[in-house]
This record gives sequence, structure tokens and C-alpha cells, in this order.
Amino acid sequence: MSLAHRIGEAPRTDWDRYFLNIARETATRSNCVRRKHGAVVVRRRRICSTGYNGPPSGHAHCDKGACPRASSEAASGWGHDDCIAIHAEANALLYSSPEERDGASIYITGVPCFACAKLIANSGIAEVVAEGLPYEGWERVRTFLLDCDVRVRLL
Repeated sequence: MSLAHRIGEAPRTDWDRYFLNIARETATRSNCVRRKHGAVVVRRRRICSTGYNGPPSGHAHCDKGACPRASSEAASGWGHDDCIAIHAEANALLYSSPEERDGASIYITGVPCFACAKLIANSGIAEVVAEGLPYEGWERVRTFLLDCDVRVRLL
């Protein structure tokens, strides 16, 4: 037994939990009034970029009434055409270079939508690690990623 266990400290966090914790913290930057997500691109245990969902730079924020979807009655998962936000995964990909993405993992606070799955599949990312509950249609997205040789792990 290690000294840390003997004095009552929690065991060391594994890498997956560590990067998902960072993704959760990144999500706190989101100003979406419906759902906050975060993503972290990691290559060789090095953080290359982070992203959270929100409007493009310079656009008014969702929590200030700028998003038509936010003020609508659309059910969760619907009305995306009215949403002004760029998803966390897309922002993390945009803020990383092709070299950083090559063979990297992306840690996400929720399973990716199909639009983000297409971006991930074409970006050089080798693995998706996500947490949260799958939505209706997730199995189709998961199969798509696997068909594109992107590993998928849900924690």
C-alpha cells in the first residue's frame, strides 16, 4: 500500500478521468443556455487544444438572447438549424493544428453529434473518449466513426 493510501488520500486520477475533468472545466466557459459541453484534444498525454460550445467570436452571446434556438420551445436534440453555437468538438479541432490532431484523442463531455463526428473523422483524430448518456441515433454515429477507423470509448 502506498503512503497516499495510508494517510487517507484518494488514489491518483487516471489519464482518461484527468482529461475528462479538464473537458468538464472547459465546458464552464460555455454561455449556451440549453447545454454546456467541453472538449480537449490530447496527443501523447499533451493537451493540444480545448473547446466549448458557443457562438462565433464577435457574435452576441446565447445567454444574452442572441440564439433563436435558446428562446424556442424546441426539444433537446432538435432545432439545430436555428442554433448559432459552434460545438465544443468543432472549436477544439479549429484551435489545433493538423500535426497536433494526427493520431490524437478527443475527450468530450457528451457523445458527439453526427456533424461533429464527420469533422472528427476527417481531422486526423484517432480516438473519441466521451462520457454521458447516448442520445437516440447515437449508435449510427458510433458506427460511422468506427467505419472511419476512429476508436470510440464511452466512460
